[in-house]
Formats: sequence, structure tokens, C-alpha cells
Amino acid sequence: MITVYLEERGQDFLEWDIEDGVVVDCRPFQGDIWIGTKVHNTHIFPGNILEITPPTGRRTTLRYPVERVEEKV
Repeated sequence: MITVYLEERGQDFLEWDIEDGVVVDCRPFQGDIWIGTKVHNTHIFPGNILEITPPTGRRTTLRYPVERVEEKV
């Protein structure tokens, strides 16, 4: 599992825990919206824009760049 920290641009969510290409937790808010989102990027690095498919939507890109990535063990 990795934790992706997103650049702060006024949004209500700043961190995603991603396991096997799926968002399994979201902080501090909007978990009910983002948990279950498929992340299509196979390698995620700072500066990346995530390609995603939300549970209730179509494939798109997230407008907030990745700030940093932490691997959880």
C-alpha cells in the first residue's frame, strides 16, 4: 500500500491510501466519494497527475498533482 499526498489547492481531501490500484482510504474528508476509485497510473511520483475512474463516474484525471508518495509496510 502507498499513501499519496496531493498538493493543497483548497480541496477537502489531501491524502489517499492506494492498494492494488484502488483508493482504500481518503483524508481528511470525502472518503465516501473517493474510496473505491481506480487509479490507472502504475508508477506514481511527485508531480504526477493521477488518471482515475471514480466509483460513480468515467475515467478522468485528478486536477491536483501528487506532492509526495510514501510506501506503507
